[in-house]
Amino acid sequence: MTLAAVSIPLQSQFSNLGLNITLTTLTVAAGLAVLGWFTNKISNKIIDRAIDKRGGDKHAAVSAKKVTAYIIYPITFVLILGTFGLPISSLGTALGLIGLGVSFALKDVIANFISGILILVGQPFKVGDQIKVAGEEGTVKDIQVRATDIKTYDGRKVIVPNSDLYNGVVINNTAYDERRFEVIVGIGYDDDISTAVEKAKESLEESEMVETEPEPQVLVNELGGSSVNLKLRGWTKPSKANMVQAASEVTQGVKEKYDQEGIDIPYPIRTVYMNNEDE
Repeated sequence: MTLAAVSIPLQSQFSNLGLNITLTTLTVAAGLAVLGWFTNKISNKIIDRAIDKRGGDKHAAVSAKKVTAYIIYPITFVLILGTFGLPISSLGTALGLIGLGVSFALKDVIANFISGILILVGQPFKVGDQIKVAGEEGTVKDIQVRATDIKTYDGRKVIVPNSDLYNGVVINNTAYDERRFEVIVGIGYDDDISTAVEKAKESLEESEMVETEPEPQVLVNELGGSSVNLKLRGWTKPSKANMVQAASEVTQGVKEKYDQEGIDIPYPIRTVYMNNEDE
């Protein structure tokens, strides 16, 4: 029995279903499948080049490839079905209705997916940045399509949906090369303010953690209940570790210099008056 003899009854059966299954249509379908596969490969190469040119994150390339695959392969599938005699317009309408229903059911997932792509492409922050969002603060460990992983400074893992990150307020603490820190130091009312300011500024200038530009500042900040409070301002590298270390060094330096100069760092004093109820 020849191949043609076998194909005739098969063709007759599919024709009863409204399908045109022939050697020609099978060849065309196979060609479309290969074309779709090559189109996706070419699209992936274009995406890789574009991301490399922009210096983008590798996650952006992965997400963009998924999006193009979700577009290319369904179109290829519809075209293949069209070669077998199914009306493409009807298939397109059916797929559109199905897609509309799915989009309503998965609107939050889709919103996070799109937000993730926009974050990866726009890069308001990237992996390794230290950000603050929704009351949580830490280092970005991973930017996925659905959500972003943040490791807090005390070692907790926080998973934030990408739509919250894209639509909400995000503070990127490491977006710039320097960040300002402040230290509050109190001196006694009887101490010389000019000397205290001078020694505080020396502590800022002598610290290796403090940048020379912008210039450190020492300001008289407040006349407190038991002390005159000075505000020391310095700039350092923006990471949390550098901020804490710089503030620690400056605080220790001020304490040592004030001890040498005899400048008092007072503590709050509360005077309690006891009334005699018999009087």
